[in-house]
Amino acid sequence: MTTDDRAPGSWRILTWNVRGSHRPDLAMVAEVIREHVPDVVALQEIRRGQAVALAATLGWRHTWARKHHPYTPLVWWTSEGLAIVSPHPLRDVVRRTISPGVSTWTFRHRIVVAATIDRPDGSLRLYDTHLAAHRQPDERIAQARRVADLVRAEAAPLAVVAGDLNAPGEPEVIREFHPVGLRDPGGGPTNPAISPRSRLDYVLVPDRSRVTRQWESAGGEWWWQISDHVPVVVEFTS
Repeated sequence: MTTDDRAPGSWRILTWNVRGSHRPDLAMVAEVIREHVPDVVALQEIRRGQAVALAATLGWRHTWARKHHPYTPLVWWTSEGLAIVSPHPLRDVVRRTISPGVSTWTFRHRIVVAATIDRPDGSLRLYDTHLAAHRQPDERIAQARRVADLVRAEAAPLAVVAGDLNAPGEPEVIREFHPVGLRDPGGGPTNPAISPRSRLDYVLVPDRSRVTRQWESAGGEWWWQISDHVPVVVEFTS
């Protein structure tokens, strides 16, 4: 998938955990994004400065939300978060905590950030999230339910959830999104990037949609230079 040859009226979504604490080469990140010509990108584990620089490199709009402070607010530039980046206008940005009672000083603090992407032919509401780590299945399910509750409350005509759901072989996490009309179109492993074995990254699309294209890298040394995850691309028509 290297050109903008999408089906008429389709939406192309890219999601990627870029492991910002390892200072990925943003030029390489931008190269991948440009190659796939997405309408919108959901990024996880990205620092604010990285999100600003990446959006400037692409000439796109962006919004960023802090997930947690790994050290102290005095070194605010090390704070990790989520970003939504798009060549199209973004509006109605919402940020929500999905791990109530968990301090923002720990990586266990989790959030969702949502934004509406406006194209001349329509709009899409994207929910970008990063659920609890691998040994916390109950927290992961509860957080997925809170994201689904937000999707339900907002009731956007066209909605997608994307991100690092940390749910390899855990259909119970994905099932939390079924009542709000979202489904998993399937896909391959995304982690570790050097030789992917686990599927952690997802784009959940509307039940009524038709998926026209899917892609995730087979991994390798080049991808490992950027992150421990490979990106996922899903294109669909509503």
